Amino acid sequence: MSIHRSTLLIAGPLVLITGIYLLVFSGTEENRAVANVIQLSPPESWQTPPSRQPSATSSSLQSVSESKAQAIQQRISIPTNRLVKAPYVLIGDYEISTLEALYRKAIQPTEYALNVSYFDTRPEQPITIVALSSQERYQQVAWDLDQRKTGSYYGYFQSDDLRIVLNLTTGSGTLGHELTHALAEIDFPAMPEWFDEGLASLHEQCEFSEQGNRLLGTTNWRVQILISALDRQQLPPLNDLVSQTRIRTDREALTYAYARCFCLFLQQKQLLSPFYRKLRTNQAADPTGQLTLCQILNVDDLSAVDAEFREWLAASRRKTGSL
Repeated sequence: MSIHRSTLLIAGPLVLITGIYLLVFSGTEENRAVANVIQLSPPESWQTPPSRQPSATSSSLQSVSESKAQAIQQRISIPTNRLVKAPYVLIGDYEISTLEALYRKAIQPTEYALNVSYFDTRPEQPITIVALSSQERYQQVAWDLDQRKTGSYYGYFQSDDLRIVLNLTTGSGTLGHELTHALAEIDFPAMPEWFDEGLASLHEQCEFSEQGNRLLGTTNWRVQILISALDRQQLPPLNDLVSQTRIRTDREALTYAYARCFCLFLQQKQLLSPFYRKLRTNQAADPTGQLTLCQILNVDDLSAVDAEFREWLAASRRKTGSL
């Protein structure tokens, strides 16, 4: 697992913003570039999960989180506010009321839905989310904290510090991607990289189930990369995707798209959550997930699944014009 994960943008930001699932701001702040943020909420039927009784552990976590917030804020060269909702530390150049809305209407329901489908391990250390109101400020803070040049990335996850830094104005898809990485790092740190990126990318664009307790991935811009490779007969066999231990830098865009679409394929078969949980159990014996995938799909090898996936990809495009 690399020390950080980044949300890679191939298309322009407007493509990513379109249809992104959940983020609500309570109002427009002066000098805040928030006009492009999609304002979608969980369904009306969703209710805040019941609060847990405080314990010695949670009290300690609150104290550690407050210390973490102060330490990180001191390293940032622009004025910021902070809000601590242990295990979450929210820091940003937004008003406290906006950070509160970000937690209540985006982070909390997203975490709840992801836990229903995938994650069982409760965080025992702070998860920091640094949300900035422009690309310029995001780049400045990425440099302040990590001496990192962000380039075409709008968000990243620093796994050694359980910290997300993002330009919030690109929409909450970036947050969904990186928050999936953060919670997965706690629940399944040995997750194969291809699946880690596929699952995170799935939550770049998704919607709540009617009950509000699950997130369902929908199609986004990455599929065009996969369709192009399929048309040029340059889409590698499925076995190549799921047997790799590391994602090649020169094939990041294609691999992210491939992994995301395959997760969507498993989701439509209602096998994505079972695959995650079974793979987590089998991690020592099956570090790439190849054997577990064969088990969950009840096949001896992935060649038949490869053919089915390609037909699914082609049929979906014929039916709708694209996925």
